[in-house]
Amino acid sequence: EYDEEVLKRPLQMAIVGRPNAGKSTLVNAFLGEDRMLTGPEAGITRDSIASDFNFNGRKVKLVDTAGLRRKRSISEKIEKLAAADSFRAIKYAQVVVLMLDMELGIEKQDLSIAGTVIDEGRGLVIVANKWDSVQDKSGTLTILNDRLETSLPQVRGVQIATASALKGKNLDGIMKCAFSAFDTWNIRITTAKLN
Repeated sequence: EYDEEVLKRPLQMAIVGRPNAGKSTLVNAFLGEDRMLTGPEAGITRDSIASDFNFNGRKVKLVDTAGLRRKRSISEKIEKLAAADSFRAIKYAQVVVLMLDMELGIEKQDLSIAGTVIDEGRGLVIVANKWDSVQDKSGTLTILNDRLETSLPQVRGVQIATASALKGKNLDGIMKCAFSAFDTWNIRITTAKLN
């Protein structure tokens, strides 16, 4: 059974990932306007910024976050605050979209972020961004699935959407995965059934 009260409220969806993975570009694509600053430099987004939009009649609160770097790479105080802000966004989200930059592939940092999302008990969707730049699409998808399965067995069955945020490709696919992850996250099992 589903928690009906939760269904009445907007879906809380955080967009996370390494710097320059395309998080702000994705938010802009969803909103249909250049609300977030974007550019080739990493680290333009410093604060978590929330935006509301509707998807097929369902309300969504999108939270764009600062790119998450490895801890040892974070020295500046502002960067530390931005990272803390991003982790707070994960805590308050129901579904977290992890953006991967497919020009770089999946890296240890991405797996670490995915692990954090799962540990926090949030729904996870992985978006393979910049998919139009990938030559061997089926081979890359196989490698991505294998890497997730061996490094993060607890995310087995997590949905992966391929997309190009810059070109606004497959936004529907991302949202379908997000709502599917939300529906799974929102299932409440009674104690009797669990027993």
